Amino acid sequence: MQRNMKSNMYNFTILYGSTRKKRLGIRFVDFINRKIKSKGHKSSIVDPLEVKLPLLDKRYADFQKSKVPENIKKIQRVLKKSNAFIVVSAEYNHMPPPALINIFNYYYSEFNRKPSCVCTYSSGDFAGIRVQSPLRAMLSQLGCPPIKFGMYQPKISHFFDKKGLPSDELDADKRFNLFFDELLWYTKVLNT
Repeated sequence: MQRNMKSNMYNFTILYGSTRKKRLGIRFVDFINRKIKSKGHKSSIVDPLEVKLPLLDKRYADFQKSKVPENIKKIQRVLKKSNAFIVVSAEYNHMPPPALINIFNYYYSEFNRKPSCVCTYSSGDFAGIRVQSPLRAMLSQLGCPPIKFGMYQPKISHFFDKKGLPSDELDADKRFNLFFDELLWYTKVLNT
């Protein structure tokens, strides 16, 4: 875990799971990423469409050091230097997207003793609410305690434009600050 001691800057990693061609959640990811950086912190995005992880065959720790594929190694470095995690997920049949679960299954110690939060979305009215419980259970199992707050976004295509800009900036900022202030508190406590 790395932190810039002078500026109290932390490293946050956003884990995103959608691989659909016309995915809408990336708008939410872009909004969160921009807000984190505007608060003076670093933010990285782990996006399955960019890193192209194959279905799990071996965990990162099971590879010989000299034989770890570069994409798996790259994600490991991002996760290891992260101080906290923000999981952004849609709901696929009451569960997280398979690509998101696949990312979690590759790594273990990289998540240990780092706080997390779950942010969910949907194209309908329920904001992906049912996927929060399995994600919180998984994060807890990884030793990555989820905070009680998150940001939940229904009707995502109507709220965020293609650049991740909200239709109601005041509302979006208020909901972002609610979960991020709490996550930042836990990040400070667990990184001292």
